[in-house]
Amino acid sequence: MKIDHKSSYKDFGEQFTKDKKIDGYWGGIELLKDIVYPFKLSNIKNKKIMEVGTGSGRILKNLIKFSPKHITGVEPSNAIKVAKKNIGLNKVTFLNIKGEDINFNEKFDFIFSLGVIHHIPQYEIVLKNISKSLKKNGKFIIWVYGKEGNEIYLIIFNNLRRLTMLFPDFILRILCHLLNLFTYLYEFLCIFFPLPMKNYFLKVFKTFSFEKRSYVIFDQLNPSYSKYFKKNELIDVLKKNGFKKIKINHRHGYSWTAIAEKKCRPR
Repeated sequence: MKIDHKSSYKDFGEQFTKDKKIDGYWGGIELLKDIVYPFKLSNIKNKKIMEVGTGSGRILKNLIKFSPKHITGVEPSNAIKVAKKNIGLNKVTFLNIKGEDINFNEKFDFIFSLGVIHHIPQYEIVLKNISKSLKKNGKFIIWVYGKEGNEIYLIIFNNLRRLTMLFPDFILRILCHLLNLFTYLYEFLCIFFPLPMKNYFLKVFKTFSFEKRSYVIFDQLNPSYSKYFKKNELIDVLKKNGFKKIKINHRHGYSWTAIAEKKCRPR
């Protein structure tokens, strides 16, 4: 059976329409700081920023608190309606377009895309558009899944997802609740043994409510396309598509956060 990866954003739209709440640690500033580290969010004060892949608005909600001059939120799915309700139309300019259709020229000081690029098959087009949209010396903050540190996880979940992405959402949600119960045992064992994703479980995942833990599991098993980047692969693709001076952090040993500066073309 041929899978239409291009429909992934629609899957996420349906997911965010159901999971509307952006509360708790999962929706808070501390987690955002952890995701973007070592980038300092205070840098966006009085700056023009954009987020690519707004979803239900949990990132934008927190970026607003650092007083940017203006925010643009890009979201191709119906989740944009949820984001508008969660944030309000007076604070953000929302664009219901795909990342492949972004068409700005040197408009933004900072652009964020956190947990989004790895779900877009045509991600290089999106990266080029983001680079073009940044002002001279503007910076792009990206967070993506990493291949290093996830080798065992990928063997299990990549094969499992071949089935679960075909499940009706209500069946998948039941499965995620059941798997969630197992994560509490896994989290306990991480205290004593060097298990895969130990740092993530003990420093991040344990802080989520049961509801958000199930949501995160659903987020892993639902999309038809998920790419896990090697460190050098991420650096190379950023350089290829208009970025330089790339600072990269192996977040909790399982994912990559990169801060990349726009590469200006010689005149």
